[in-house]
Amino acid sequence: MELSENNAIALLLDLNEDIEEYADCAVKNVIVDKNFEYLNYPPNCGFSDLEKEELHKLDNNPHLKNALRKIIADSSAGVIFNMLNLLDGTGSPKKMYKEWTGVQLVNEEPENDSESFAGTLHDYLFETYWTWKKIRDDKDWKLDTLEEN
Repeated sequence: MELSENNAIALLLDLNEDIEEYADCAVKNVIVDKNFEYLNYPPNCGFSDLEKEELHKLDNNPHLKNALRKIIADSSAGVIFNMLNLLDGTGSPKKMYKEWTGVQLVNEEPENDSESFAGTLHDYLFETYWTWKKIRDDKDWKLDTLEEN
């Protein structure tokens, strides 16, 4: 992989941030704002009237919001983890029309003074969560269950 460690870590930190922000936004839309028109995927998507009726029953409480954030974040991270396995060459697509030849993620411009990334992106996605947690904006909630000292 012709990717610098700097760019790999920056990419993974951004993915960790997006996982958290998208989970938080989805929960806010459903639980707090009762906005059921925010879905983007799949195209032509949305909730049925019966689904909206059930979603309206969800209470706006911090424990429910945290639980839903964790479920959404875990699902998002799983999709990203599998995509990174493809980029790392440690996985193959589930549906293929021809033999998988692999793909590469490379720096747009070479960084001569930077070390090459020696790890695998899919493993480092989870390792960089702890770095992301340290540098993220201070919020009243978190995805992990680690007690702070």
